Amino acid sequence: MATNKLARGSNAIIYTLLALGIMVLVNVIASRFPKRLDLTEDQVFTISEASKKLVRSLPDRLTIKAFISSDLPAQVRSHANYLKDILLEYKEYSEGRVYYEQLDPSTDEKIKDEARRLKVQQAQLSVYEKTKASVSESYLGVAFQYGGKLESIPFVTDVGNLEYEISSTIRRLTSKKKKVGVTSGHGEPSTYQGLRAMNDSLKDYEVTPVDLAEGKNPVPPDIDVLMMVGPTQPLAEKAKYELDQFLMSGKSLVVLVDGMTLETPRGQMPPGQQPPRIARANQVGIKEMLEYYGAKLSNDLIFDKQNARVVLPASGGRRVFTNYPGFPVVTNFNKESPITRDMQGLIPIFPSSVELTKAVTDGKEGLSGAVLASSSKASWRQTGFFLFDPMRQPKPTKELGPFSLAVYVQGTFKSWFSGRSVPKPGPANPMQEKKETPDGKGKKSPKSARLVVIGDSDFVKDQYLGLNPANLMLALNIVDVMAQDTTLISIRAKTQTRRPLETVDDGSITMATWGNVIGLPLVFVVLGIARWRWRKVARRHRARKLLEG
Repeated sequence: MATNKLARGSNAIIYTLLALGIMVLVNVIASRFPKRLDLTEDQVFTISEASKKLVRSLPDRLTIKAFISSDLPAQVRSHANYLKDILLEYKEYSEGRVYYEQLDPSTDEKIKDEARRLKVQQAQLSVYEKTKASVSESYLGVAFQYGGKLESIPFVTDVGNLEYEISSTIRRLTSKKKKVGVTSGHGEPSTYQGLRAMNDSLKDYEVTPVDLAEGKNPVPPDIDVLMMVGPTQPLAEKAKYELDQFLMSGKSLVVLVDGMTLETPRGQMPPGQQPPRIARANQVGIKEMLEYYGAKLSNDLIFDKQNARVVLPASGGRRVFTNYPGFPVVTNFNKESPITRDMQGLIPIFPSSVELTKAVTDGKEGLSGAVLASSSKASWRQTGFFLFDPMRQPKPTKELGPFSLAVYVQGTFKSWFSGRSVPKPGPANPMQEKKETPDGKGKKSPKSARLVVIGDSDFVKDQYLGLNPANLMLALNIVDVMAQDTTLISIRAKTQTRRPLETVDDGSITMATWGNVIGLPLVFVVLGIARWRWRKVARRHRARKLLEG
């Protein structure tokens, strides 16, 4: 018996020494060949394949200089470690195309001067210790130099989107910017008022306004992607002609347009009462043209039981915090399209449905298309008169979802103006618009032409982006795909922090409830009985062996 105990003790010591030896060996190997294991779902702490490909394909040498103070306060020290790790990854995967250098400006005036020259700023950070509070002047920025051009991240304040910032900066330095035109002249918000956040986020492109009022100005020929966001006034025939000819040139057109809008009727309201808002069809004169291209926009509102909790104005100057079906949470995305493949959630604002026409779905007219996003099965369609009252929930109709909210069409489009004369500039004329459908024998676009139509424009406006910052991601993804540059889409997806839950039906909720109340305890009872039986059999087996021995 003593011999067995001694043997077991010796084995334990040997195994312990062996485990310690393995740990030391692993640490020695890791110190010489550093690698990181990223177990997060979206590989947040590892640069994506798009970033690796970006630096591997650099035609010339890129210099990256990180200015990091050695005495950083505790609250940003982890930021510094992450910055060092990710920059080393860029260098490692560049196959010699990236030169990386880390500098400490804390005690060297020459390095401080270099940091200022390279647009890396010194920041004042509060430091809280046990007995006092002080201010630390620290550096935590990066400068990028390529071909005589300079870009910088002055100070790293957020590591959540650091890879996107770095790769975006590298792409701006190493490639020519494409042009994105944003239309005006028909009640659309501008890039400096209403679409400022989108404009600022499109810094990888040259964004320029395109005035189509009365069709007096042509679309500049160097525009690569043309966006029309939220028109509320009828388009003149010449303005529609400019959109048509842009698409016929084989380029990309994006139309974010509301099928219906909510308006406050004119008239005096008693003091303290919130004026009502009534839905009406958004008559901008392009619905027929879009349907001719393959995207049918409906004059409806899509409501959904799967919706966002929002703050809405109510009577008496109050504001109510409520879930309202006019703010659906969209989680049903096309996972085959690069535009929506990595989207987690979208919150449109009183959206309208957009469907692909039969000509597109059949694929017989030289066009192909895809639905990019749809409402949930718990959604419904509201048509006709609707009075918006934040204190009263709208009742579901008999037309139930899901409904498509965004579509993509590509291929050979036929001109809306086939067989017609070129319209003259001037205000919209309803009598002039009442013409027969084009004969289809005129001009056609190359196969490279692309069209995206979404039945909502508010989701990308500044005033609503607070509901869901990921709304902006959809707009940026659309521009990237339409400009035929998808480098940043997969990187941008890693910055998402909200993951909306899908609404489930009452039956599933009941099953889950009873499963927790009865199912889990029953599982433990069964496991307990099984273990008791196993131990009973084991005791009988040991007793039988003792008797036999």
